Amino acid sequence: MSTSLQIPQVQHLSVLDRHAARERNELNYASTVTYHGLPDSRHIAVQATEDAVLVTATDIDVLGEWLYVQGGSITTVNLPSGQTVWTLHTKTWTDSPVKFPEVPVHLSVVLPTGEQVMHEIASAVAA
Repeated sequence: MSTSLQIPQVQHLSVLDRHAARERNELNYASTVTYHGLPDSRHIAVQATEDAVLVTATDIDVLGEWLYVQGGSITTVNLPSGQTVWTLHTKTWTDSPVKFPEVPVHLSVVLPTGEQVMHEIASAVAA
């Protein structure tokens, strides 16, 4: 009996297509922040990629607000420097999923290991 393996085809985007995807994701992120009144300050760095938006914040309350409004799950990574990276995996908001699909958002905050966080944040840590 023979089996056939289906190898997923990787789509290679042109430079213009990659740029357009990053701009679309950046716009979806900005629209979500504006529509829901989510934090947008100088303490937040945002980098849109072709398939997600990466956010780094200096305040755990930013992560808490995104969790409250958009939901999602949280992962933690302990660094050897005595710090823990808390990352919320969520998505942008949309009222038209066909025209404006949801975009994954990964929002990270670094805290000292053992730092207390809100119960809602600790409870959302993926098992």
